[in-house]
Amino acid sequence: MARMDIAVDMGTSYTSIFVAGNGIVLHEPSVIAYYDNNRRTTRAVGDEAYAMLGRAPEKTKIVYPISEGVIIDPDACAAMLKEFIKKILPDSYVIKPKIHAVLAVPTGIKVDELKMYEEVLMRADVDEISMVNAVMLAGIGAELPVASAYGGLVASIGGGLTQIGVLSLCGIESGYAVNIAGDMIDRTVSDSIRGRYLLKVDLANVRKIKEETLSLIRNDRSAVKVSGINLDTKAVERKTVLAEKIYGAVYVYYKNIIGLIDEYINSCKPAIASEIQKSGITVVGGAAKIPGLAELMSESLGIRVKVLGDPEYAVVLGGGKLLSDRDLLDDILLHA
Repeated sequence: MARMDIAVDMGTSYTSIFVAGNGIVLHEPSVIAYYDNNRRTTRAVGDEAYAMLGRAPEKTKIVYPISEGVIIDPDACAAMLKEFIKKILPDSYVIKPKIHAVLAVPTGIKVDELKMYEEVLMRADVDEISMVNAVMLAGIGAELPVASAYGGLVASIGGGLTQIGVLSLCGIESGYAVNIAGDMIDRTVSDSIRGRYLLKVDLANVRKIKEETLSLIRNDRSAVKVSGINLDTKAVERKTVLAEKIYGAVYVYYKNIIGLIDEYINSCKPAIASEIQKSGITVVGGAAKIPGLAELMSESLGIRVKVLGDPEYAVVLGGGKLLSDRDLLDDILLHA
């Protein structure tokens, strides 16, 4: 039987899949649309389902099966992942190959939650599963020396969780996760637009603002035009949103995340804290893409900060690297 090795990062906001020999082949929203009948028949997943937000007919339900880094709807999650895997299967396969997956799992995940991840992947027709801490995978994706006595401090700011961990000897010396992350930034932006512009905008426009104009650089003049409902007239209106107008709300939000990282560093053993001061921090995750983050974090913490290029792909890239390094994968699984 043919074999296919993949790495999967199922995040609150996006799911990414890496295929050995091909690289990242899928990066789509973690969302599924299904017909609201007794069988919950899948209608669309990923980009196609996301495009239905705010537009779907009454009998079509849109579901985000992962919240704050945890699977909250295993049926929907399994159906979503199964469709994603169908998308990446090459046409050359007449019979479905045996699939081995390196799966990213959140820091601090409970035993029953791990079991749920395993069951979801099995229902999505994955045959063999290697579950690895997402912070560890991010470190590998960032090419940190994860097998050394001190492999570095990684902060991952994702859609549902901010995860922090010190890497050491193929394991996590200490790890921490909190549900302050990108989805809360969505709500912060939405509330700020309501207050500043008296405009109610949908999730698609919120994410457009995040991607095109959100900034931690003071007096940034970036701007983007978005459509929404005027809260006074109730009419559809198009307005130009300026980065500097919502800077304050976004700044406070990221300062909270930086404060959590500072608390984490201060709780570390003296030897580890000293290594962090010398080596700095590596920051990854989709919510780390905001301009000015490295500068603000470095200034606030007093240490060097590196935000990885394309930080949203660090975890799945780390999983992809493990697919071609079985010895390292075995060592990491021994320390899980």
